[in-house]
Parts: sequence; C-alpha cells; structure tokens
Amino acid sequence: MTSALRFLLTSGLTWAALALHPLVCVCYLRRWDKVAAITVFPFWSWGLAAAALAGIAWIIARRRAAAGVFLLWIITIVVGSDETRPLLRLTAEQPVPGVPAEVKGVQPVRIITLNCKEGMWHPEALQNLIPWEPDIVFLQESPYPQALEQCAAQLYGNAAGRWAGGSHCGLLTRGRILNALTGWQPFSLLVTVEYPPGKYLELGCVHLQGAETTVKLWTRDAFREHRQNRESRRGELVRLLSMQRLISRQHPAIIGGDFNAPAGDAVFDLLRDAGFRDAFAECGRGWPDTYPNAAPMLRIDHLWVNDRIQPARAITVETKHSDHRMVVCDFLLP
Repeated sequence: MTSALRFLLTSGLTWAALALHPLVCVCYLRRWDKVAAITVFPFWSWGLAAAALAGIAWIIARRRAAAGVFLLWIITIVVGSDETRPLLRLTAEQPVPGVPAEVKGVQPVRIITLNCKEGMWHPEALQNLIPWEPDIVFLQESPYPQALEQCAAQLYGNAAGRWAGGSHCGLLTRGRILNALTGWQPFSLLVTVEYPPGKYLELGCVHLQGAETTVKLWTRDAFREHRQNRESRRGELVRLLSMQRLISRQHPAIIGGDFNAPAGDAVFDLLRDAGFRDAFAECGRGWPDTYPNAAPMLRIDHLWVNDRIQPARAITVETKHSDHRMVVCDFLLP
C-alpha cells in the first residue's frame, strides 16, 4: 500500500468515525420518531462500529488522531450506554431464589415479568418462576388459562382469585384479584390486587406492538416503517394510560411487560410524564438486557412504578423455555 493510499484510507476512516459521533449522540439524546430506525439498535452497537473504524485507521498508520477518536468513542460508550450503571453496581444487593430477604427490616414484594414466547404450546415456561417465589407475575405471550391456574396453585396453594388473563397477557398474584380488564389496548391486562391484606396495587401488564425489524437503513422506506411502528406503539400506551386508576397515585401502580422498545426509547417519555420510573434503572445489578435470551442485546422487558413504590433490588435471569430473559425485582410498599 502506497503512502498516499494509506493516508487517504486512514484519514477517511478517522473522519468517518468522528463524523458519526455528533450524529449518533444527537439521535439518541433527542430520540426523534424520524430517526427511530437508528435508535432501535443499542447505543453501544453504533459506538463499537465507529470505534472499529478509528481502530483500523490507527492499526494501519498509528496516527494520534485515530487513537484520539477511538478513545472518544470508548468513553462515549461507557457514559452513554444503558448497560453501564447496572454493571457498575458491583456491591448492590440482588434478588436470589427463595423467599425475598428483608430490606432494612421490611419484607419486600417480589415481582417478575416474563415473555413466555410460544407459551400456549410450551407451558413449562412457567416453571422458570417457581424457584423465585414471586408475589406478582406479569406474563406476555402467556400460556392458556388452565396453565395459569395450575401455576397459581403451585405457587400459592390455592388458585382461586389469584390469576387472570391468558393467551396474550396473564397475571399471577399471591394477593386477591379484585377486578381485571382485558383488551383496553391490544394485548393488555389491567388488574387491581389486594396485597398485602389491606393494601391495594394497580397493575398494568402490557405486550406492545412488535418492533420493526428491517435494517435497510439506506432506504427511505426503512425509516418510514420504523417511525410508524413507534407511533403505533405509543398509541397503545396512550390508551393504557388513559385509565385514571393507573395514574391517580391513590395506590401504588406498576406497569410492566414486553414493551418491544429498547431502554431510553421515546415511547417511555409517556410513562415519565405520567409519574412512573424505570425500576431497573434505579436499582438493577448486572447485565440488564433481556432479548434474545441466549445473548441479550436489548432491554425491552421493563417494570415501571409510580412514586408510591420504592425499587430495592433487581436482576435479569436467563430462562430455559423462552427467548426472553425475565426481570426479577423486589419492591418496598408504603
């Protein structure tokens, strides 16, 4: 390779990596619908791609500019990735199988969300829950109702009044279900539960519209399809939040499930504006991503709570009968 060609190649790679920095950062900071095709990927994936460009340029020519751009991207990945904070909580408590341990002398409520994936044909997906002894379970792509009833009996001894839903969204609870509403928006389940005795929880289990999967980012159609997909998902969540009992703040409220949107997506602005917080972002420990189960790269399974609930500890757990990992979180109630 001639010196002129080496210079052109390394300069081009370095400038390309540098130019991507403001472009990618602005897209992720603003999360406009028109760039949803870009932000549907985890932030670190763009960072690693740009860092690779600068790294190749440095390997070829050992230029300081390339090394500087490479380091800039590494720092940006660490600072900007959703995965960083949970990975840095090395000493934080985490849930373990069995009855949840007390937190500051108070018994927490354990809540799990799990997309069962083909659960109607493989109800053994529910067996992932048993060792964790959850108090409340949100299920998406749920098994048929008979399987939910059997699992509720296995977990709580008596299934009567302790399960709801099926087929799309399901819920299991150690408490007493007072009322349940399905179909308020596609694939949702709204439930009021008395648990512990004398206390009431408003629960929303959701499975929002599946994500757009096209990666042909060089086409206008790809950007249009990703934008429309997010707008549709936002509409589903708007209809869910129109239920006054979820946002009245009279009772602790939890909205959880498979949002089919990565952490930080603009659709979650609706939850923040309604007074909800991302439980895993507050207290989660370890790798937070939940999909796909074998090598998770996206955090699309979430638990969001209002200001009457305090997240205490959370982890994601690899499953045996699903293509999602489940989220296990312990909460303190007032």
